Amino acid sequence: MQVKENFFSNDEVEKLHEMTLEVLEKDGVEMDDDYACDVFRRHGAKVDGHVVHIGRDLVDQALSTAPSEFKIYGRNGKYVTLGEGHKVFAPASGPLFVSRGDDHHSNRAEDYKNFQKMDHTSKIMNMLNPNLIEPQDIERKIVRDYQMAVCLRYTDKPLMGLTTSLQDCQHSIDMTQRFYGSPDDQTVSFGLINPMSPLKYNKTMLNACRYFAERNQATMFPCCSMPGVTSPVTLSSTVVVNNAENLAGIIYAQLIRPGAPVVYSNTSTGCDMRYMTSAIGAPEAVLISFAAASLAKYYNIPCRTGGSLSDAKCVDYQAGQESTLTMLAAMMTSTSFILHSCGVMNSFNTLSYEKYLLDEQNIEMIRKIVNGMKIFTGDKELENISDVGPGGQYISEEHTMEYMYSELYTTRLFNKMGYPSWVKEGKKDAARLAGEKIEERLESFEYPDITKEQESVLREYIGDLYDAI
Repeated sequence: MQVKENFFSNDEVEKLHEMTLEVLEKDGVEMDDDYACDVFRRHGAKVDGHVVHIGRDLVDQALSTAPSEFKIYGRNGKYVTLGEGHKVFAPASGPLFVSRGDDHHSNRAEDYKNFQKMDHTSKIMNMLNPNLIEPQDIERKIVRDYQMAVCLRYTDKPLMGLTTSLQDCQHSIDMTQRFYGSPDDQTVSFGLINPMSPLKYNKTMLNACRYFAERNQATMFPCCSMPGVTSPVTLSSTVVVNNAENLAGIIYAQLIRPGAPVVYSNTSTGCDMRYMTSAIGAPEAVLISFAAASLAKYYNIPCRTGGSLSDAKCVDYQAGQESTLTMLAAMMTSTSFILHSCGVMNSFNTLSYEKYLLDEQNIEMIRKIVNGMKIFTGDKELENISDVGPGGQYISEEHTMEYMYSELYTTRLFNKMGYPSWVKEGKKDAARLAGEKIEERLESFEYPDITKEQESVLREYIGDLYDAI
């Protein structure tokens, strides 16, 4: 028994696809880059100014070359596989603030290093992300190289890349491949190519898409629209607009390099129309995740949705409830890549130490549910029931000792004791229990081994800053 489903019928998915084809051909997608427009034109698309109109044949051609599965490599033989049947968890990307206890402040280098330590030591996190947060106390001209160097120094897990400028693309890929000593065409980086809803890509993102594709590095195209504001208010129409944005990016990558690794991605959420703000922990985000996973499976392309997403401003009931909804949606479906796995709240704007640890536990609990119940049918099970008999107890049974840890999930950061014991222990809530574990977690970090040659690569990019990482 397993709890996995995409929920949309084939008829529903095909209808969304047909509507998307009409949007791509009739309305088109604005590509704010002459080179990209020329590439589409040379492959038969109609181009009106910077608006590219993409026909069915070009969609089919590009989808036929997009790989259904691929690997991203780290070092020491580590890699992750993206594709249906695989779940890859990755950190937050881009919060402006950090919170710990009652302290809420702008990102600092110390926080950046702390969270990379937590990512490396995490039993949940499969990748590290240089764009986790941007330290405000590092010089702007070197901060991107600093972010990449810290990731390379702190982990042997595979890494995401940087797409914030063409130089950042080049440096992040070059630094990683040189540090690993990997072949030029080995996929060691994963870049976010963000559309601008509705139906537009800017020049920076198109340049990044081209560069990553040319170098056989992975890309995804995370739409993040607000229904009723930057996409239609009806969710199915938002999905159609987002699907057109996704396909336009995927097609461009395939035109640049057929077979380039790509991921279908959607992070559109709800919208609170009272304030005109995104609602990333809303039920609409769950429904859009279901649609995205179904469309990606229809196209036979790896999918990214979900995360532990919340609009809460502190680690409270709202934070837990919203994060459970949005993570459960990703883990129940054929979604393969999950960004923002731990610590995100305040509508993507804050990264919380306590919530990070609680989200890890939440993912373990959801994984328990999604993996389902194993049905034991052997004689040992019936013998155990007979041995105890009516009115007995199972506490001292050998069978209980054998299976209690695998069958029963034990939380570390929730209170399960009786009320008097809880009072005696200081009435600690989950956030406080998590807060007490932060230093212990940070102190468990150990640097992976590094060679003199690898150290020299990092010093070449960040100089004496290396001594501070």
